[in-house]
Amino acid sequence: MGATIQSLERGLEIVGVIARAGRPLSLTEISESFSIDRSSVFRLLSTLAKHSFVLQDPDTKRYSLGYRMLEYAGLYGEQSHLESLIRPIMRRVLASTKQNTHLAILDGAEVVFVAVEQPRESISLNLSVGMREPSTVTALGRALLAFSDADSVTVALSAADYRRYTEKSPRSAKEVMRSLDSVRARRLAIDDGEYKKGIVCFASPVLNHRKEALFSIGISGPADLIRPQADSFAEIVRQAGIDASLLLGYSR
Repeated sequence: MGATIQSLERGLEIVGVIARAGRPLSLTEISESFSIDRSSVFRLLSTLAKHSFVLQDPDTKRYSLGYRMLEYAGLYGEQSHLESLIRPIMRRVLASTKQNTHLAILDGAEVVFVAVEQPRESISLNLSVGMREPSTVTALGRALLAFSDADSVTVALSAADYRRYTEKSPRSAKEVMRSLDSVRARRLAIDDGEYKKGIVCFASPVLNHRKEALFSIGISGPADLIRPQADSFAEIVRQAGIDASLLLGYSR
């Protein structure tokens, strides 16, 4: 192996420490993972923060992953196997429903959009790669939670903010858990105005060969456009999840 730059290595290690923690960390907590002094760790963090690779909360002074990480993760998703494997399925869903079509991953208590297809005729929602939404009140999130391992579900439900986004929003972890049974049975999650009033979403899990949810694929749009076509749209999304899963090695 060739020569390496030690400060760059430590900066990358800091990003890894924060990412694996699954929660914001203080300077002291991050420094415990290194043999160098706190001031050196602080300088590295300041450099990472300057370029938005980490973000420091102004109140708690704790560090979490920054927006640049989401941006690059989204670009990776756009350029990698998603483009050749799942993107055509998303475009098929878009052509069939004329609704916003998206692909998401689970990150703690949130979902992160990694690919988006939107109708040219009318963009009813402002969606973009890297955008985050709570997993517990969205169809994309519950499609992932229903087919995730117990530890991931526990982390998500424990960290979730059970605020009342609308009058339909679930108010507890138990309520969310009950909804996951239906998602598993139908292989389809539905958000009928639980996150945004007047917006309906359908989502289906994309499973790998271990039957683990890697992504969720779904649509969202105004209730007056989706509800009249609810049965056909739901089946289109459910089938899209199955087709994408088969491409990733899932076997029925």
